[in-house]
Amino acid sequence: MQQQIRYRVGWNEHKGSYEIRHFRPRVIGWLGMKPDSADWFILLKQIPSFAFQARNGGHFTAHKETRARGGAYWIAYRHSGGLLVKTYIGSQARITIARLEEIADEMERRTGPQA
Repeated sequence: MQQQIRYRVGWNEHKGSYEIRHFRPRVIGWLGMKPDSADWFILLKQIPSFAFQARNGGHFTAHKETRARGGAYWIAYRHSGGLLVKTYIGSQARITIARLEEIADEMERRTGPQA
């Protein structure tokens, strides 16, 4: 059974900013923290995954994985045309909105109609 994503980072058009939502299994609230803040990086240490929806509509699910060399790394996953596409995001310190948007754009190019 696929694990349900409990955190979603997405663009809020009305607020003109990204926000972090917590689901359990329905929306139970918006977290008061902002991505790229100290609280955001603390949250990343505690959670195994989150969904990301970019301002331009690109999206993916990010999962934390442990590598043989040690340390945790984040990987972006997205299904497209029956295939699972994956892209390395980086270590926790690299999980900024700018990096997430970059990955969403890359995933859009790789899975778009012309791909």
